[in-house]
Amino acid sequence: RAAGPSGTGPAGSGRGSARGGSLPSGRASARSSARSAPSRRSVSGRLSSAGSGRGSVSVSVRSAGTSTGSSGRSRLGIGLVEVPGVPRPDPRAMVLDDPEVPERKRFCSRSDCGAPVGRSHGEHRGRTEGFCTKCGHPYSFVPKLRSGDVVHGQYEVVGCLAHGGLGWIYLAVDRAVSDRWVVLKGLLDTGDQDAMAAAISERRFLAEIEHANIVRIYNFVEHLDQRTGSLDGYIVMEYVGGKSLKEIANDRRTASGARDPLPVEQACAYGIEALEALGHLHSRNLLYCDFKVDNAIQAEDQLKLIDMGAVRRMDDEESAIYGTVGYQAPEVAEAGPSVASDLYTVARTLAVLTFDFQGYTTVYADCLPDPDTVEVLGRYESFYRLLVRATDPDPARRFASAQEMAEQLTGVLREVVALRTGRPRPALSTLFGPEVKVTDTELFAAPTREVSRLGARATAAPARAGRRRLVGRAP
Repeated sequence: RAAGPSGTGPAGSGRGSARGGSLPSGRASARSSARSAPSRRSVSGRLSSAGSGRGSVSVSVRSAGTSTGSSGRSRLGIGLVEVPGVPRPDPRAMVLDDPEVPERKRFCSRSDCGAPVGRSHGEHRGRTEGFCTKCGHPYSFVPKLRSGDVVHGQYEVVGCLAHGGLGWIYLAVDRAVSDRWVVLKGLLDTGDQDAMAAAISERRFLAEIEHANIVRIYNFVEHLDQRTGSLDGYIVMEYVGGKSLKEIANDRRTASGARDPLPVEQACAYGIEALEALGHLHSRNLLYCDFKVDNAIQAEDQLKLIDMGAVRRMDDEESAIYGTVGYQAPEVAEAGPSVASDLYTVARTLAVLTFDFQGYTTVYADCLPDPDTVEVLGRYESFYRLLVRATDPDPARRFASAQEMAEQLTGVLREVVALRTGRPRPALSTLFGPEVKVTDTELFAAPTREVSRLGARATAAPARAGRRRLVGRAP
């Protein structure tokens, strides 16, 4: 969704690991009234409409300065579990030969609409360009940029990588900076130039974010569409080669071809790294809003959040809220996103990765299945308890911060690894220091002369005849 696709399928089929904005697949669907003995409510991930209309107060985001991006960990899995690495592919091999959006993935891009568009009727194929029959908003699934186009006099387009909620995502070469690979993603799906300029100005804070687990934003540029004459805005970001968590999960198959969920310890390793990234955003008064399996890529032994399209300031009460069915917290539609709702999405992602979570967008859209019906949840009670707390229907009862949830998830990881291997994996206490050590094996040395029961030692010469001078010695 934001930078660095992989895979081999056509657009919209899992090919694009680098995506931007929220894909139409996460748009609204009516919540099912059916509830199958849920043990706790969890997520209602629905694409919410624009804000409440209340005024917003701008936040001054500090400059990143020196990067605080390193989490201090040497590799994915924090030394407790070996996570299979994902090699970085040749970026050119990721370009789509025939970029086309399947009809089932064509939706109106207006956040308060989301109606299906461009669909076939009888013998007539669906149009790739036109107007939404529900709200009249224009749509286009035709790439605006072609191979060889130069954007902003600097970025030479190589081709399309994937299609996201705001249009096509492109691979390009930065001719001004050592021919590095970059990704171009449409910033705003509108023909209003003033609105586009305002959006560029509003999103510039993304370029200040520096963290090892977050895709790097390089630039915001404008480009004149020669075909339509519109001035389009693009966000320029780091290219991250690898596979999304969704692709990693889908690649695991049993002998019968059924999906084989990830081991709990591997999913925990991903969750810990994601929480590191979210914690960094939260420390800068920012919310990610749309964490899910599509929006994180593993490249070699590192995990990166790749889609910054839904990031917003914590006090922003006006901008549209983006989320995804099955991941978004139930209170977001009315109360708006928060730190608690961000942590909610991580727990839902862990659930999707670790067991066959059928109905997580419908029957279990805002709850977890009973642990008696899911082997993994019954086997690892601490893992289940973590999911329950992180998806509590009351945000105040969830984890207080990303750091707190990461610490608890690390404890779960240690327990799961210990159960798998039969070997304890304890950690140093954060409350108590190491044991006090002494250099001698005995507290007091053995006496070399006669000593009384009170600890007094006789001197070499008596003070008087028949009496001895006693020298007091501490017991």
